[in-house]
Amino acid sequence: MKVIGITGTNGKTTTVHIICEVLQKAGFKAAKIGTITNRLTTPSPWELAEIFEQERKKGTEYIVMEVSSHGIHQDRIKGIFFDVKALTNITRDHLDYHKTFRAYKAVKCGWLKRGQGVKIYPRDWRREKIDFEHPYCGRFNEHNVQAALAILKSLNILPEPELKKLFSKLSPVSGRFEVITREPFMVIVDYAHTPDGMENLLNAVRDLRKKQRRGRIITVFGCGGDRDKGKRPKMGKLALRKSNISIVTSDNPRTENPDNIIQDILAGMTHYFPWFKQVIVEPDRAKAIPQAIALAKPGDFVVLAGKGHETYQVIGTEKHHFDDREEALKALEKCLKK
Repeated sequence: MKVIGITGTNGKTTTVHIICEVLQKAGFKAAKIGTITNRLTTPSPWELAEIFEQERKKGTEYIVMEVSSHGIHQDRIKGIFFDVKALTNITRDHLDYHKTFRAYKAVKCGWLKRGQGVKIYPRDWRREKIDFEHPYCGRFNEHNVQAALAILKSLNILPEPELKKLFSKLSPVSGRFEVITREPFMVIVDYAHTPDGMENLLNAVRDLRKKQRRGRIITVFGCGGDRDKGKRPKMGKLALRKSNISIVTSDNPRTENPDNIIQDILAGMTHYFPWFKQVIVEPDRAKAIPQAIALAKPGDFVVLAGKGHETYQVIGTEKHHFDDREEALKALEKCLKK
């Protein structure tokens, strides 16, 4: 089996999804490992060994996997030969674990440099021209498409024109700029949970608003508990700057007090508080989502950021069923009945 490993702060899941689907549409047996398909983005070495053995028995030709900084640092991928290694980007994340951005960056770049195989950096995939159709919105997704194309070209599976044709037939990625409804207003669910992810997401929504020349952006978001506290005020400031209405709520508070997390977020908003911007605090995410949808008017954009594909909320040490998409659909149904 050929193994393709993709690391980076954002874009891993979408890039893996694109590569795997294109390979399948080209007639190859391909499987993916990552955030959506597995418990951990990069599973333990024992779980990986089991997955690889199962795929070998199925006759799988390509495994496309997300490689997290935790996975590299904890030697979860030790012993795996990667035919292709690629980097999507590096921005702030997981500093609760790595302590400094420099250490976080060193882990990802160190893995990329080691060993044989093809290495694809942002300077490589940025050269790719997107002169073909694909179903993904936003400049950040265009970068994911460029990265996927560069990786697929390195495999020499098809002539480039034939390869590009397959991109138009791809399916959306669960919880990544997933559009729940377009009418009477657009509701978007996305996994953005870092400052860079938030900025890319809201820039993409602002581009959509610019095209239709109307509409407000209503953003619902929070920050995870027991994780990097430094990103909280940064995300608060970004949400406020790029949204008309920001609803600050909970997002997997874990063992932290949700109110303390919210105060950290609000700290980034207090120095940038224009009179025409509105900030609402609602710690209960199950109430925050219907509140956002109730505020929306035709042509508006409701952005539910942070949880994406996740179907749970971690409160204390327990997981409780919670899905932003389900909550949005329930709220929409009530809203449309009125």
